[in-house]
This record gives sequence, structure tokens and C-alpha cells, in this order.
Amino acid sequence: MSEKRGYMKYFPKGACYPNQQDAMDRMHSALMNREIILFEGACGTGKTLSALAPSLHVGKQLQKTVIIATNVHQQMVQFISEAREIKQSNDVKVAVVKGKTTMCPNGVDYEECAVKRDNTFELLETERELALKKQEMKSATENYKRSKDHSLIALRDALAKEMDVGEGKMKELRDRSCNHLYEVLRSDSESFRQWLFADVRTPEEVNDYAFHRGMCGYELLKRELKHADFVICNYHHVLNADIFSTVLNWLEKEPQDVIVIFDEAHNIESAARSHSSITITEHTIDKAISEIEANLDQMPDGGAHNLFKILLNVTRETYTSRFKFGERERVGRNWYDIRISDPYERNDMISGKFLKLAKEAGFGDEPDIQRTLAEASAFGAMLDDNYRDQYKKGLSKVLKRSHIRYAADFLSSYLVLANNLNYYPVLNVKRDMNDEIYGRVELFTCIPKNVTEPLFDSVFSAILMSATLRPFDMVKSTLGIRRETCEMAYGTSFPPDRRLTIAVSVPPLFAKSRDDPHALQAVEETIFDAVENTPGNVIIFFQSYFEAKRYHGKLSEQFDIPVYLDEVGISSQEVREEFFRIGEQGGKAILLSYLWGTLSEGIDYRDGRGRTVIVVGVGYPALNDRMNAVESAYDHMFGYGAGWDYAVQIPTIRKIRQAMGRVVRSPSDYGVRILLDGRFMTEAPAKFGKFSVFEVFPPEERDEFIDVDPAKVKYSLLNFFQDNRT
Repeated sequence: MSEKRGYMKYFPKGACYPNQQDAMDRMHSALMNREIILFEGACGTGKTLSALAPSLHVGKQLQKTVIIATNVHQQMVQFISEAREIKQSNDVKVAVVKGKTTMCPNGVDYEECAVKRDNTFELLETERELALKKQEMKSATENYKRSKDHSLIALRDALAKEMDVGEGKMKELRDRSCNHLYEVLRSDSESFRQWLFADVRTPEEVNDYAFHRGMCGYELLKRELKHADFVICNYHHVLNADIFSTVLNWLEKEPQDVIVIFDEAHNIESAARSHSSITITEHTIDKAISEIEANLDQMPDGGAHNLFKILLNVTRETYTSRFKFGERERVGRNWYDIRISDPYERNDMISGKFLKLAKEAGFGDEPDIQRTLAEASAFGAMLDDNYRDQYKKGLSKVLKRSHIRYAADFLSSYLVLANNLNYYPVLNVKRDMNDEIYGRVELFTCIPKNVTEPLFDSVFSAILMSATLRPFDMVKSTLGIRRETCEMAYGTSFPPDRRLTIAVSVPPLFAKSRDDPHALQAVEETIFDAVENTPGNVIIFFQSYFEAKRYHGKLSEQFDIPVYLDEVGISSQEVREEFFRIGEQGGKAILLSYLWGTLSEGIDYRDGRGRTVIVVGVGYPALNDRMNAVESAYDHMFGYGAGWDYAVQIPTIRKIRQAMGRVVRSPSDYGVRILLDGRFMTEAPAKFGKFSVFEVFPPEERDEFIDVDPAKVKYSLLNFFQDNRT
């Protein structure tokens, strides 16, 4: 067998799937040209290895670190498995990174950890100083014995006093430092480095290694990250600008020194949105007011105190006045949205009332308010330094943070952005532990280009890969990708006779007609027939959890087989693994979920794990104010009509395509995909006009759709499985 050359050294399989070699050739060339790569490949066709092989080769050639990020736990497990395959024949140093809170043995947050870290370094420095003084004292004593020079006695006494002070300082620092980090800093890094890079170690394995040595796995790992060629991590390590900067510092790299691969890249936008939205609760505003009152003698003036009081009163008065009849009683322990701005026009109530009352209180125009807030923020920053110093010295048992600074920065941003169409202000309310209602002002980001655009501008190159990434123009527009791109899309190359895709002509399951008896009967009978005639596991995705729960009872009564429901409070991983076990052992079970749940993507239902997947209805997301605001923002930025496509239609079809891709994961696998709604049919454009979704699917996927009457679904399945069962 000839030795592999070039990027193929990093491809651990004996042969490529069709299109895989072409994809790797194109990606290698694009990486060398520093392009952003948009890569769509059908489920189960080896996208990860296709991206990794050329990336690792280019990384080795140009001294770039490869980072692959996912937002799905199952995919991280898969990356670790594939990295191990690559490492068997390559000297690739791999590090798997998880958040500090999942690895810290003490369970402290980032800020507190940072202070304990400073104290630990100071402790080691104090120990070194004491060791030197001990050596000086020993030397002075020996010299005195030889020379009887009485000045050496004074030196020895002075050193003894300094040592007493140092011993006291060292004792205090031990109480305020991190013992686990202390052991890391005193340890031989070489032995851990050799162990770490001898294989691909999971965070759990690193923690176990550290635990048995009284160390912190997180600190051990980040100390060695600079030696890694390849880093596996979560989305937030890249999409959160502060965390990404920290990771780059550990790597000792600049953004232009890394190649970033995003798995399930159709999720980047929603993930980035969560990192750019900002909030403040009335409790935080209250604390900022109290903090000012405790520092009135030091504050530049009392302006911020009045501004925060106005904001607090406006927040409380707004949600109190906005409650409709019976609405207050419905507020529970989860945040509940109250509209304070039109999602289309943006006429925010909070900022409007605030500016009016601020003017009545003697403040000038908005620039005058911003100056006051800037002064308050600077004062809060000074308090943060003081709080940190107090905690570091042991004068405070808790690391405090300045609420003044947070409130000032939030209000400053809010006044600027509340009526910007890229953002949407929302007032949330919930009940606290005392059953009292309190509010939170949120500035929800509609188009998070402020997060993604700088990222894609700065890195050496990036690969965005997904089974459902198209349309590429939309991806580039919404994420702010301005550089040259390499765009490639490959449909499934698996044998077409090993899969069946049918669109069933049941009435469209619109929200208003979802309970229509005729539609319900057609859906129910089709589902029963599909389950009855599938020789193995069946996965069903409904439009909502409510519908999934309703059918859980019906299917449990109809069939004497296990019926699992993906529900809140129950571990989806445990449900999934039990479902897999039954299918892999040749049995049959039913798994019920909903399109926007956790099981519609990133899960491999290969071979016996799943034989038929059913998508019931089109399953648009709930069109609430937030979604309407996103739609409006896209209309404003990209033209009328883009909002519906970008915010609702295309993300929904992506979800459906992801759900369809859960089965038929290899050339030898086989299975059926059933789309249960008339809007999916090939004749839907003529029959349902603008409500049809058939033409939103890529052309090569549309070509496989077969229209089937509900009564004939069972015959389609019987014939297909008879032809394909081995």
C-alpha cells in the first residue's frame, strides 16, 4: 500500500465517498488562498473528515492552529473519535476544550477564579522570596561565625523580621489561593504534556488525571494549549469575543493564525444572537442605586443615581400598566415577554418614557445623559478594581462586582440601540422565590453581524459546513461575510434505491385547521400505517411538543412496543440511547419529538437505529414578537420579503431537511422519509400556491419526492422494505 501524500495523510479511511476527494481538493486550494468556505454535504457523507484533512495539512504547512467548533454534544464525541483515527498515523497534537465551569474542581466563576489565580501566583512568588531570605540568613550566620562581624547580626535580625512578615503573608495567601492551581504550577508540565498528546483526551479524562493529583484539569489543559495543532471546542469559545480572545492568548496566536471550522453552521446565526443580546434586571438596577448611596462621598455627582431611579420606576410602571386581564396571574418562574415596542416600527416605550422623565428631572439632551453614564461607568470600573483588591487581600470573602458599571454601560447601549431596527427591546417578567414579580429589560439582537462579521474578517480562513447550509447568498448576507468565498454543495451519493422520500397528500396542517377532523384522521391513519409497516425504529417529528405529547398516548394505546417522548425534564440522551439499543438489537420502538427540539439534528440514527422518519406538518417556529422583529429587520436590511425567507421559511426547511437526514447514513444503510403535509407535494405549487414549500428544497432533493395518497403509504413501505431488507 503506497504512502499517502499531501493532505491525504490526514484522511484515515481506505477510500473516499464519491465527491469527497473533489471537496477536499477544492477546500485545500481555498484554504491556501485564505478564502471562507461554505460547504454543504448530505448527512452521513463524511463532511468532518473532508474539512479536517486539508485544514490540518495547511495548518502544518503554514503554522496555523485548526479549531473545530460545534453546538451539539454528540458531534463533539464524533470529532474526538475522528481525531483519534487521524492521530493513529499522524503526529497531531489534539486538545478538547470545555467551559471552565464544567472543569473547575471548586465550581467558582471566571472572575473569582481570576482573583484566586492572582493570589496563587503571588503565593509562589512569596515562597520564592522567603527561600532566598532563608539562604541569605544562613549565609549571614555562617559568615558571622567566621568573621565575628557584628553588622551581620543586625542583617540576620532584619532578615528574620522580613521572614516573619513573609510567613504571615504566605499564610494569608494560602487561605485565598487555589490549591489545585498551586499544584499545577509546582508540577512538571512535561509529564502531563506527554500524557495529553499521546492520545486524544476528553475533558473528563483530563479532569480524572488532575483529580488524582490534586490539580485543576482546566489549568493543566490551558497551560498546554499553545502546543496543540488541533483544538475541539464549543461554539461559545469562538462566537463570544472575550472568550475567543482568551483562547487565542492560551494558544499564543492571533486571529490570523487560526483556521476555524464550524459544524452545523446553519446554527451560527442563532448562536451568535444569544452572545450579542444584553439584559438588566430591576434587582441589578436596585443594587446599582444602593451602591451609589454607599459611595456618595466619592461619586463625581449624583446624576447617575437619579437616572437609575428613573429607569427602575419606568421598568416597574411599564410592566404593571401593560398587564392585561388575568395576565399577572399567568406569570411564573420562567421569563415572560411583554411587548414594549412594535416589532415593525420600533417605538420603544422604555427609552421614550425614560428620556421624557430625565428631561423633567433636569437633564439635558441625550449626549448630556451619555456623559453622566460614562462618568458612572468609569467610577464603577474603579470600584471593580477596589473590590478585586479587597478580595485578593482577604478583606472580603466574596468577590463583588460593580453594579454601577454594569447598569451605566447597559443604559448607555440601550439608549443608542433601542430604536435601531437591528435590535428589539423586550420587557420580561417572572416570579422570584418569594412569589413576587420583577422585571428585566432586554435588548434582543435581530441580526448578529456585530459578532460574526469581525470574526470572519479576522481569521486566516474558516469552513462553514452543514447538510443544510444553502442558500449561500443568505449565509453571506446574514453573517456579514465579505471576503472571497469558495462555495460547494454535494447531494447524497448513496444508492437511490436504498431510500424512499414520499410526500403524503393530507390536508395542509395550518394552525387554524390542525384540529380539523378530516385532517386529523388522515394524519393519524398514515402514522399508524407507517409504524405498522416499518420493520424497525420509527422517529416522528411534530410541529410542537403539544402535538408530540398528544400522539404519545395514541401510539401507546395502538402498539405494544416502547413509545418514547422527548420532553423537558427527561434526559434526551438516555431516551435516545434506549431507543438506539432496541433498534440495534432488531426490535422496534417509536421516538416522538418536535421539529425545534434537540433530536432533529446532530444525531446519527444509522442502520438499525432508525428505519423511518416522519415529519408531521411544516412546523414553522412560533411567530411571536421576537420572530416578527427579526423578520422586520431582515426586510429592512435586504428588502421586503427577505424577512419571511431569512427568518422563517428557510430556517424551517433547514430543520425539516435535518430531520429527514437522520436516517440513511451510509451506502449500505436504507430507510424511508415521510413528509406528512400536502404543502410538501410535487403538485403543491399548483394546488396551494404561496403556501407550498416544495420549491424551497434544493432541486436534487425535490427530484426524489414522490406524491402518495394516505391510503397507499403502507404499500409504498411494504414494497420498499421488501426490496431492501437483507
